[in-house]
Amino acid sequence: MSGSSELPVAPLPLTSKHRDELDQAILKRISEILDLIPDPIHIGITMALKDWMCISIIMDIIYETIHVLKRENLKNVLRTDIDMKNQQTLQQHPQLRDMVRKACLTRSNFTHIADLKIFQISESGNGPTPPAQEEEDQPAFLTNRSNNEKFRGHGLERPYYAKFCSIVQSSGTGKSRLMTELQHKGVLVLYMNLREPSDSGFPKRDIVPARILTEDMGCSQAEYTARCCALFAAIFHTLEQNLSTKVSSDGPGVTIKSWNNQMCDMRSPARTKFFEKVQTRYHIMLDEIKMQKSQENVGAIVTLRQSTRPLRNSGAPKLEGASLVAAAYTDMLKTPHVFPQDDAPKLVIAFDEAHPLSNMSSKGFRPSHILGRTIKAYCHDNEASVWVVFASTTSQVADFSAPQVIHDSLRVAVDGQLLYQPYTYLGWDQNADSLSGGNHSWAKQSVTGIMKLAAQKLCKSKIFNPQDINEALAVLSQRFGLDICFGHPNSVSYLEKGVASHLRICFSTTEDRSWGIHRSMADALNVLKAKVDGGMVETGQCGELASRLLLLLAKDMYVRSNLSTGTISDLHYNGSEDAELIHCQKVSVVNFLEYLFGDEFWLKAGEKAKAAFQHAYINFSHWVSMENFISPKDSKLPNVDSSSARCDSKEWTLRHWHRTSAVQCCHLQPLVDKMIPIYFDDPALGSNDVDRVSQIFISDKAGKTSNERDLGFITRKHGSIQCLSELPCIALLLDLKMDSKLSVTFPKKKPKHSKTDRCLRIYASGITDTTFPFLRDHFNVAELLRGLVSRQEESPSQTTFKDLDALVKFGSTATLRHSRWEAQN
Repeated sequence: MSGSSELPVAPLPLTSKHRDELDQAILKRISEILDLIPDPIHIGITMALKDWMCISIIMDIIYETIHVLKRENLKNVLRTDIDMKNQQTLQQHPQLRDMVRKACLTRSNFTHIADLKIFQISESGNGPTPPAQEEEDQPAFLTNRSNNEKFRGHGLERPYYAKFCSIVQSSGTGKSRLMTELQHKGVLVLYMNLREPSDSGFPKRDIVPARILTEDMGCSQAEYTARCCALFAAIFHTLEQNLSTKVSSDGPGVTIKSWNNQMCDMRSPARTKFFEKVQTRYHIMLDEIKMQKSQENVGAIVTLRQSTRPLRNSGAPKLEGASLVAAAYTDMLKTPHVFPQDDAPKLVIAFDEAHPLSNMSSKGFRPSHILGRTIKAYCHDNEASVWVVFASTTSQVADFSAPQVIHDSLRVAVDGQLLYQPYTYLGWDQNADSLSGGNHSWAKQSVTGIMKLAAQKLCKSKIFNPQDINEALAVLSQRFGLDICFGHPNSVSYLEKGVASHLRICFSTTEDRSWGIHRSMADALNVLKAKVDGGMVETGQCGELASRLLLLLAKDMYVRSNLSTGTISDLHYNGSEDAELIHCQKVSVVNFLEYLFGDEFWLKAGEKAKAAFQHAYINFSHWVSMENFISPKDSKLPNVDSSSARCDSKEWTLRHWHRTSAVQCCHLQPLVDKMIPIYFDDPALGSNDVDRVSQIFISDKAGKTSNERDLGFITRKHGSIQCLSELPCIALLLDLKMDSKLSVTFPKKKPKHSKTDRCLRIYASGITDTTFPFLRDHFNVAELLRGLVSRQEESPSQTTFKDLDALVKFGSTATLRHSRWEAQN
């Protein structure tokens, strides 16, 4: 690691996979900065990379690494209080410049910078640990602090457009709560909800700001600009007045807490009173802007008459009301002790449900562009950490900058064109009730309440419409793990709608703010067939999608034909809260296999096999996909926090049982493609649940020749699986393209190695009602499954996309696909 010889190193407990992942994530974050660097062939990289760029890249490396450490439950040893102001760190450690330049040039090894001890908390605990470390644990808090450091840039070079950022994630993930939770970090929070008047969701719509920003959009661009400036000026003026009356001799913390206690309570009378004051002040400021505009027009006419030369265009267009909003902002910052000059966020103005601001008005402008210019007008020459946050389920809030041409052929100033990447690190918000007065808590809903809320969020409708493409795909995706083909022209549109309306989760965005990775019968299956035929949904390499559908549909159909008393089978259930959901109830393995393969199955398997699984149950309701082997090679790395090591095989299986999930293994997983948890409800096994689990391992095949011999090679003691147990397991090989055949074997004698060899082996070939008798009553399902398997050689549309991918990525690998361009049609 050249350039770091004089800097002490303490390697972080990251695997090579983690480091590769971080390199890619960091490259995405800094791509816009790298685009500003001239070609190193024509100008030396040493000259091209400026100090503010180095600082921004280092901060991105630190915060991305912290995110991965926390995600993997590794101890975070990286500091979050590093003083990057005025290039002090670069001046003290000039080697950093060379390390950053080399990483940028090679597009790799960014994590080596995080390995440096200067960015880590000392082991003795006597190092420069921040005094309020608990306050640094909030990811959004860290993000805003990092954003403020980036915004400062170097000298007059402001790399970013303005002090606003975005939160983008699916409904029910806690966006609203995340913003209001900043109150516990010593941050003033002004939360405003702009949802549509017809939307009865919670938090409720804040009428004053919502009407100003989203209603009467037939106005001109100049009129809307005045409205935005007047609103922000009114907010700053009212804040200054309100905070001045709350200033306490006990310090700013008491003032901030007093404010937040009132304003973060969504039903507080103080909120209503505050916005009434804002509305009054807004009308005053609007009149002042109009008067100022009138005076400027008179002055311009007089100047024009007196001048012998025509007036020249001064460059960027003036923002009507900019001086008034900037003055109000400056006055607010003078509130004693509330706005000290450092990078920690002091005030967050949060606009929730902000997607209406992206709609084009009838006059040809987007409100979001005007809002971005308004924020830029008051913050660009000030280093106070005051931020505006736009939150939404839609991706448009990530693009709230003004376009280059705003009106009348005048251009916006070129400086500061970068935008901050949207914040997406949110999961399901089980604690939504933390929003005062909230009624959306997942945790405190009744079973039927959760079902109704989840169904409404999943379908964006109170009634499921299987003919609606997005609703059908949303339901199927959640249960059957549909993989979207990213080369398809409709994939981005579908994924954006999925995050906005159908509970899909956005894991990341690309450098151009396009979507990254997402995860989430009859008529619905017909929709799926159409999307598969069109090449938008991946079928897998060897029948994976058909296999997932076959097994889960079989389980669903068995459950529906054998309903247990008291089962929760619809949204109108009003019985016991302890009852099981229809698709989550446990099913006897003996009965399920008999339903799946026919009444004679156990005659073929033998009484010993049937007795071995007498107390065995399955309960899977959906599929989840893995990204690594069941037992990866690096699962026992030295010097790694114990919680980051591989989950014990029994605990791994039991957790999937409790989540009612079955597993789709990664494509490279040896021997098997799926795992379904088995639970033995046998009192003789003791009270410890981890000693009661086993597995069904499934191998998918869709070739032109029989793979029956491969069934004998499936073993749970393989190094990539390592799921040892004294309980029997099941190995199922689905040879989906072959003629119909069913064969079953089970050890007749007690095996020598009971932990590995007690396996019921099932070979099932062909998707026919001979192999799977339950399909006799579901002819359409059988036809669909056979159609999916017949596409394993890839449909023309999928082939087209992959050929195009090979053509445009020539040389990206040494394979024939990426080398012999003449072979691509």
